[in-house]
Amino acid sequence: MLHAKKENEKFSDSNILEGIISLSAVISGRESGVNTRKIERVLYDVTKARSKSRELSYIRRKALSHGFDVVESDAETIDKMTVGSSHGGIVAVCSERAFFPIKPDEISPRGFYVMLEGIEDPYNFGDSLRSVYAAGATGLIVPERNWMDAAQTVVKASAGASEYLPTA
Repeated sequence: MLHAKKENEKFSDSNILEGIISLSAVISGRESGVNTRKIERVLYDVTKARSKSRELSYIRRKALSHGFDVVESDAETIDKMTVGSSHGGIVAVCSERAFFPIKPDEISPRGFYVMLEGIEDPYNFGDSLRSVYAAGATGLIVPERNWMDAAQTVVKASAGASEYLPTA
């Protein structure tokens, strides 16, 4: 019950993405031009710096080219910012994601576009995105009401696939 309450509160600030998988997906999505989400800063639990040295090295390299800060923090602060506990001591504060308009001249006749609607749960939406991405979809179309206002949960549930798919 406490997890559900915390989760509902977190939907109001869903531009905080949890863990290295979500962060890597945002970076890859930006670098490929699929995603416009900007990373503002990354916080990491200083007590996990040694065990996360490889991930932190990657984050620091990407921070130089993407212009975001990497900030030491503590477990309590990170836990308050996140919904779950599987963040591994790393969280990213990001901008919202912009969606691309559908341009008929840019639609590939051999493309595989998927429209998802009627999904009421952000975990199910994320799971669906993971399957859509794995199936090789060219792009995603979401209705005006979508689960990107719960981006934190969607990115995590989709294992980052939500950040790799061009979305209109």
